[in-house]
Amino acid sequence: MKVCHFCGNKNLKNTQVQYTYKHYDNFLVVNDVPCEQCEYCGEHFFKGSVLKQIENEFISIHSHGKKVKKELIIPVEQYSEIQSSHN
Repeated sequence: MKVCHFCGNKNLKNTQVQYTYKHYDNFLVVNDVPCEQCEYCGEHFFKGSVLKQIENEFISIHSHGKKVKKELIIPVEQYSEIQSSHN
């Protein structure tokens, strides 16, 4: 029987989630990634083969110039800058 490695719950469900892969300052967001999710704490568990496919896709895009279906512009801030601006 599988159990959650974080909370010990024994109820995991198969689902699909959005996964963000990051390497240095490069990102890849992948939708509908299959995983098991803990029904109690929500932690996600991915098969190694799924994560390897995502890593290979990241390399194809960022190292080999593969075209993607969609790109996002994501604002980036330093916490120290936003913290001081709201005091």
